[in-house]
Amino acid sequence: MAVEIVPTGDLVISTQRDGILEAYLGSCVGLTLRDRESGIGGLLHILLPEPTGTDIPYTPETYASTGVPRFIEAMLRQGACTQRMEACIAGGGLVGPVSDQDLLLDIGGRTTEVVEEILQYQGIKVIQAETGGMFSYRMALRLQDLETQVEPLLGQAPSSDPAPLDEPDSRDLDEAIKDVKPIPQVALKVLRMIRDQDYDMADVAYEIKQDQVISAEILNMCNKVSTGLSRKVDSIDRAIVVLGEKKLFQLVVSASLSTIMPKVPGAYSLCKGGLFQHALATAMMAHELSVFTGKCYPDVAYTAGLLHDIGKVPLDQYMAPKSPLFYRHIREAEMDLCQKEKEAVGISHTEAGEILGKNWDLPENLIDVIAHHHHPDQALVDPELVALVYLANLIISHFNSGYHLSFSSSQELEMQLKKLGLGPEQLPVVIDRIPRAVFEISLTGV
Repeated sequence: MAVEIVPTGDLVISTQRDGILEAYLGSCVGLTLRDRESGIGGLLHILLPEPTGTDIPYTPETYASTGVPRFIEAMLRQGACTQRMEACIAGGGLVGPVSDQDLLLDIGGRTTEVVEEILQYQGIKVIQAETGGMFSYRMALRLQDLETQVEPLLGQAPSSDPAPLDEPDSRDLDEAIKDVKPIPQVALKVLRMIRDQDYDMADVAYEIKQDQVISAEILNMCNKVSTGLSRKVDSIDRAIVVLGEKKLFQLVVSASLSTIMPKVPGAYSLCKGGLFQHALATAMMAHELSVFTGKCYPDVAYTAGLLHDIGKVPLDQYMAPKSPLFYRHIREAEMDLCQKEKEAVGISHTEAGEILGKNWDLPENLIDVIAHHHHPDQALVDPELVALVYLANLIISHFNSGYHLSFSSSQELEMQLKKLGLGPEQLPVVIDRIPRAVFEISLTGV
């Protein structure tokens, strides 16, 4: 049965009798409407309660206040009747351990309230509501019978603690870190160019062409993100023309990382490529935050967001076969991830990432992000960059669920916002700037 994923800020209505409409919900809210008599049903994936008045292009389906009326009107145009419509609502959770600062992030709760108010005003009956809580949800509308299914992505909380791991030999962990495929030299050269702002694009193109795997991955990504072209991008030189220098740099580093990160569900990933998808979404959000706040170079912010969780790769390889549900137990039991990793195997993913960063001779500011993105107050080199990636990671973890097990705490949220020159009242504006391409990642595989 064909599955159509409905990304955030999108609406799909169908009269087909086969297939499934599906959305993954963290702090976002999903709404399904159905009219059994006319055989019409649809799903709306909502990000925020109402527009924030930013310079982001206005998309009505992104917001409850404008998207829900638009949804109802579209259903009516297809032949549905308001009196026969039935609704299901899901999502709007806090998605993680709750602190006082999470009140600032209860945007999902406010979004839910707006949805419910509009439905009540229109006289549409809500037959199912699975909202709030601390889970991410999968919401699916089965078109065959217009039944809606809502389930936590992590399933039920485990009834017992995970089986204890054997105390690992330090050599095992060293080998797991050494086994991580080295980051390609072309990516390291690009990182140095970004840092030094000194490069010649002819030299860059030459270096890229020397790596067939990276070249192929870049062209694949380029054709996925570049729509409306008369012909496919079939060379690195053409990619430079189509994308521009800055975007090409981003794709070089992204393509390099995609060759390193695991391609199958593991200890962290909830789906194929989930760890990379989370990294890419965080990179895009960090880039947007850099542009918005004027803090840090956007290219540096993108790269830092992309690499922030690189230490999860060796731990994923080590933990997944030995205790595949280990991280799910941590997530559901509200444990501190880094502390629990250290207790279990003697090293956290931030420490493993720091070792990898030094082995690869990454710039110090990127290593600072890798080592301290969970505790930005400990940043030593570039506190603003670490704060920016911390915020990007937190936002993506709350609002782009379904791919990666997230452990981002919002306890330091207000302090890190302040470092970036932002106040808590600006958080909805920041969230509204989540690049829309983030929500297309699962659809394109980029």
